[in-house]
Amino acid sequence: MSPSVLVTGASGGIGANVCEMFSSSGFSVIGIDRIPSEWTGGKSWELDDPSLIESLRKNFPMDDLKVVVHAAAEQVLGRLEDQEGEYWQRTMWTNVMVLDSLVRAFRGEIARNRGSVVLIGSVHALASRAEIGIYALSKAAAEGWVRSAAIEYAPGFRVNSVMPGAIDSGKLREFFAHAGAEGADIARRIESRTPMGRIGLPSDVASAVRYLASDEASFVTGQTLVVDGGATRLLATEVI
Repeated sequence: MSPSVLVTGASGGIGANVCEMFSSSGFSVIGIDRIPSEWTGGKSWELDDPSLIESLRKNFPMDDLKVVVHAAAEQVLGRLEDQEGEYWQRTMWTNVMVLDSLVRAFRGEIARNRGSVVLIGSVHALASRAEIGIYALSKAAAEGWVRSAAIEYAPGFRVNSVMPGAIDSGKLREFFAHAGAEGADIARRIESRTPMGRIGLPSDVASAVRYLASDEASFVTGQTLVVDGGATRLLATEVI
């Protein structure tokens, strides 16, 4: 039997690229997302469904599960003072807690197959901006979970994260579209503030995930691989 990978957020730009990458590497892909796609088998999966774990066991052979990639994310915009409890709860569940729930449920299978867990984080855990506070906080919490889980689940399996910067996928495209006529100018400004001179691609993130999930990274755990074209290494105060 071929090994399998469970990918949350499988219908998004990064998630779909991760699914494609694992599929081409011989993995059986178990994709879940509230938006149906080829990677979810045309089915909608809700991460807050109390029967999610049971449904996964019922619909898929989980014995060969080797890798879990958490690419799903909830991004609520607005000032912290305006955010009600429901937004906090939904964001924390999607971005942190459901990953913990999945790993706890399938830790036996992942360990038996000498596998790994990879979180798709965000550079907003390192440096952020106004009106995206809940998202930034949740991503910082997720990085904390990675470090703790890496210690507690070793040596059974490894836990790491990939921290993307500006990536040409759904969320960024929505942001550009919302900006209207200024969208193209914002894109150019992002490129100018990125040492590599471009916006990242979903495949850039998928390649980092492939490394962390591979045997080549067998001694790597509790680590974060930043994939942002060097943007977080550029001081905003340096104007020369």
